[in-house]
This record gives sequence, C-alpha cells and structure tokens, in this order.
Amino acid sequence: MNSDPTNRKNVPTSGLREPLSETLVRAKSSLVSKLRNTGALRVRESGSKLIEVEPELPAPAGGGHPSPRTQTSGKLPFSVVSFIGFVIVPFLASIVYFAFIASDQYIAEARFAVRSLAEDQAKDGVDTNILSMSTMSQDGYVVTSFIHSTEILKRLGKSIDYRQMFSLDSADFLSRIDKSESTEEFLKYWEKQVSTYVDGPSGIITLKTRTFSPEDSRQLASMIIRESESLINELSVRAQRDMTARFADEVQRSTENYRQALAALNEFQNTIGFLTPEARATETGSLLVGLLARKLDLDTRLFVLKESKAESSPARQQLVLASKNLEDQIVKLRKELAGGTRNDENIAGAIKTFAHLETDRRVAESLYEASQKNLEMAQAEATRKALYVVVFVPPTVPEESLYPHRWSSPLLILLALSVAWVTLALIWASVEDHRL
Repeated sequence: MNSDPTNRKNVPTSGLREPLSETLVRAKSSLVSKLRNTGALRVRESGSKLIEVEPELPAPAGGGHPSPRTQTSGKLPFSVVSFIGFVIVPFLASIVYFAFIASDQYIAEARFAVRSLAEDQAKDGVDTNILSMSTMSQDGYVVTSFIHSTEILKRLGKSIDYRQMFSLDSADFLSRIDKSESTEEFLKYWEKQVSTYVDGPSGIITLKTRTFSPEDSRQLASMIIRESESLINELSVRAQRDMTARFADEVQRSTENYRQALAALNEFQNTIGFLTPEARATETGSLLVGLLARKLDLDTRLFVLKESKAESSPARQQLVLASKNLEDQIVKLRKELAGGTRNDENIAGAIKTFAHLETDRRVAESLYEASQKNLEMAQAEATRKALYVVVFVPPTVPEESLYPHRWSSPLLILLALSVAWVTLALIWASVEDHRL
C-alpha cells in the first residue's frame, strides 16, 4: 500500500475527474428513473442539464384529483389584492364622500303642458283624438329640446345669473362647476342638473331642477317655464303670420284691382257727365216721347188748316216753323240714343263702355270680398290653432334635500364594482387556463 502523500501529488488530475463525472451522471440517471417509476416527481430535461423538478402529490384514497399545494409565503394572493384595490378602496372612498363631503342638493319640480284651442275643441272622434295626442307630444318634445339647448342659456343669462347657482363656494368640489367654463361644457353639466320628461299620451312635461339652494331651484324652474312660454308664443305668432301671409297678399292685390276699377268707372262718369247711361237714355227717351207728342199735335193742326184752305195764313206759317224745329230736335235725340258708330257722345256707346267698366268693378268687388272672407277665416283658424302653456303644478321651494343618496349610492357603487371585478377575474382565469 502506498500511503505516502508525496506520491499523491504525482497522480494526474485528469484521471480523477473522468471517473467522478461518470459517477455523477450515472447517479443522476438512476435517481430520475426511480422518480419516474414511483411518480413522486416530474422531471423535465434538456440534454444533460436538469431544468425543473416539481413534486406531485399523491392522489387521495377515494380517487379524484390531488389537492393543490398551499403557499406558505407571507404574500397575499393577487386576487385578494386586486379585490381590495378595485372594490373595497373605492367603496370606502364613496362612503366618505357621500357621508361627509357631498353637498345637499334640492330638487324643485313643475308640471305643465302645451295646448291649443283646436285640441280643446277636437272631441268628435277617435281619429281626431289620436292626432291630437300626437301633436301634443310633438309640441312637448319641442319644449324639452329647447330646455336642453344653448338657446335657453342665452335667454336665461339676460335675467338671472344661472352660473352662480351651480358654482357656489359652499358646494363640494365634485358637484359644483367652474363659473368660467365654456358654454358647451356648461351645457353638459346643465343636462345633469335639469331634467325633463314628456308623457307621450297626455303630452304633460315634468321639469326638475337641482341646485344647492331651495330658492335657487324654485327660481330656476320658474324662469325655465317663463322662457318656454315665450318660445311657444313666438312659434304661435310665426305660425299665424305664415298661415295668413298668402291670404293677406291676396287681399292686397284684390284691393288694388278694385280701386283701379272704381277709378276707371268714375273717370268715365266724369267724362260723359252723368252717372249711368241707362238713366240718361231713360231721360232722353222721355224727352223724345214728349217731342213726338207735340210734333203729332202740330201735324194735326197743320192738316186741319190745309183742309180748311188756310194754307197761306200766318198761323199756318208759325205751325210749320214750329213743326220743323220739333223735327230737328227729334232727329238729334234719336241720334243721341242710337247714333252712328263714330259718334263718341252717343248713349249707345256710353252704355257699352259703362257696362264693361261696371262688369270689371263688380268682378273686382267680388274678388275683394272673397279675399277678405278667406283672410278672416285664415285668421280664425290660426287663432284656433294658437299654442299656449298650461302650468298646473307650479314649482315650489323644496323643504328637504333629496340628493345625494348618501347610503344607496355607495351600495350601488359596491355592487357595480363587484360585478366588474368578478367579470374581469373570470376573463383572466379563462385566459390562464388556455395558456396551460
């Protein structure tokens, strides 16, 4: 036996390393094969390097899956941490806000409707009632659209400082709004503080205003109703004007035509010197009849003198002269009545011209009367369809604060966050399961 240490120094190291490596490899292979056979461990290898060794727990006696391993580290599971951060912390913050920070807000309520005389009188049939309900609903939606528009903000700004109502220093920072916000941003805030609802069948509009002061809520609701009444009145006046404008133009045209016809007739009467040619013809006819009677008397007397052989008597000469004068007058009157076509002063031509002018006057007068009647009917119809606002529940000063809901709101927040957290957790678990 060679136990001298000096002799060990001369032993080559490569000879020792090689048997040692082989021994370790054989031991590793033997261990892995035993563990695989027993099922106590699962080993994953890559070449000759051990990657992962994971213990497998034995199955329970009754069969089934092995129980999962319990974590013995001091850290909380991620699910617990996420639930606390996503649900519990916001829930506690909402309790603090609604219980100690949120400002009281007061709600003033008013109810009104848009009506017209036509709707009040239209009670004849079912179809009419259905049409009336549809019209009432449309008018109600017009008013609610106006209440939630920038136009009402412009009108309210002329009478009250509505921005100051929602930017009080005593209000909490989450509920109030900056007074210098733009109109578009303030309109978004306005839609949350002012709500409207239209009942379809009846057309009743329910208005609710919410501010930080009871008096401000009542005043704001009253001003909104006043501006809504102004809008409805403007729409009614505009509708009446549009409805009667065409008839008013027709009346104006017919009036002008009637005036021109009267002027032409008056001018003709002044030209001929009498009112109507018929009266002048009657008068001329009467004169002609009288002259013919006198002429007949003179002719009779001349015949008597002729038969009595007194043709050379002075009386006969006077009668002949008088008869000739009467004949001239009769001829003149006959020409005045009938006359030639070139005589402008004859009564026949005057009657023809007068008849034409009189016909124009009567037609113009009839059109004028008809247009006046149509205008009156249009005005009556427009008045019958005029809209007006009926306020049957005026706004009053609220006695207590109905908002915020200091206990129900946190509970609703807790419920919503819990549902959201459970949904996200299920989605995450499904993704992890697909990875395995």
